Amino acid sequence: MSPAALGLVLVSVCLHAGWNLLGKRRAPSLAFFTLAIAAGGLAFSPLLLLGPPLASLPASFWGWLAASGLCQMLYMGGLAWAYARGEVSVLYPLARALPVVLVPLVAVGLLGSHELAGGDLAGMGLILAGALCLPLAGVPRLASYLTPALGFALLAALATAGYSLIDARALGLMVNTGMTPLAAGAVFMVLQALVTPLWALPLLLIMPSERRRLPVLWAEERLGLLVTGLMITATYGLVLVALAQSDSVSHIVALRQLSIPLGVMLGILWLRERAAPAKLVGTAIMLAGLWLVALD
Repeated sequence: MSPAALGLVLVSVCLHAGWNLLGKRRAPSLAFFTLAIAAGGLAFSPLLLLGPPLASLPASFWGWLAASGLCQMLYMGGLAWAYARGEVSVLYPLARALPVVLVPLVAVGLLGSHELAGGDLAGMGLILAGALCLPLAGVPRLASYLTPALGFALLAALATAGYSLIDARALGLMVNTGMTPLAAGAVFMVLQALVTPLWALPLLLIMPSERRRLPVLWAEERLGLLVTGLMITATYGLVLVALAQSDSVSHIVALRQLSIPLGVMLGILWLRERAAPAKLVGTAIMLAGLWLVALD
């Protein structure tokens, strides 16, 4: 991996953990993340000029884009509602790592992809074992897992798996129209950021708690919204640029998971969350599993 690609991935890792911590610390709500991602999409909208006219894209692309926006909205909502009810140092690793298990399972079971290798299965087993450790504060009990916070974290993980699979299809269609992979990624990144708020708007209007937050956020958090939105959007863009500069895709995938221990550490040190032994052990086990999957 080139030094430039390595640097881009490490910056992306810091940005990803950072915007999650900002969302938790400032206002963990769908309203906050919706306004933030809309601000990021508008700020990066000049990137839409990188590719051919959008009208040249096939009709099926717009269906995939709409589905991706729906999954992205569910991801943002799942994160926000989870963070409002629990600790980032527990919920962030779950939402970040479980898609590594879910995506290949869906690809094999529903899309007829290649069979999983032994290393993949071993890594997935470690990820699940680590996930089961994270919420524990003592003796394992079923009640430790049946919480709204973990339910919303699972929603975020499922939505991540959804948009990961959908985005691959959409980007493939864009490349087939003549776009370079880098231009396709940049244009899609902006379009997804602009479509996601359209899915969130109905929920924001019908949920009183979210609706009440909108004017408050607009009045008091405009700078925070812009910074968070830029971080959300740039995180994805930096990874795309790194992929374009490196042939070592598996190493990039593995390095991106460094955001998990970073998120746990920041949750404990910055937000002063509990440094429970089970949390630290679970994070270490998940990282071992992620490296097995990424490097197999």
